[in-house]
Amino acid sequence: MPSITRKPWFGPRRLGWGWTPITWQGWVVSLVLLAAILAAAWLLTSALRTAVIILLVVALLLVSYLTSGPPGSTWGRR
Repeated sequence: MPSITRKPWFGPRRLGWGWTPITWQGWVVSLVLLAAILAAAWLLTSALRTAVIILLVVALLLVSYLTSGPPGSTWGRR
């Protein structure tokens, strides 16, 4: 798994599958992307809105992938 940071920004979720922010950098990325998605949903027209939101979600997934450990779940681990 490639990581462009020394310490992972995102880690495996406790419930469900995927990543969750575990450092302040991960939280900043998540909140900025959430704000951008909300702005796009409010300011853009329908066709453009859909394309921009899809690109923003893909960007969040890419950042999560590049700055984290493997995705997954800690459910059931001891």
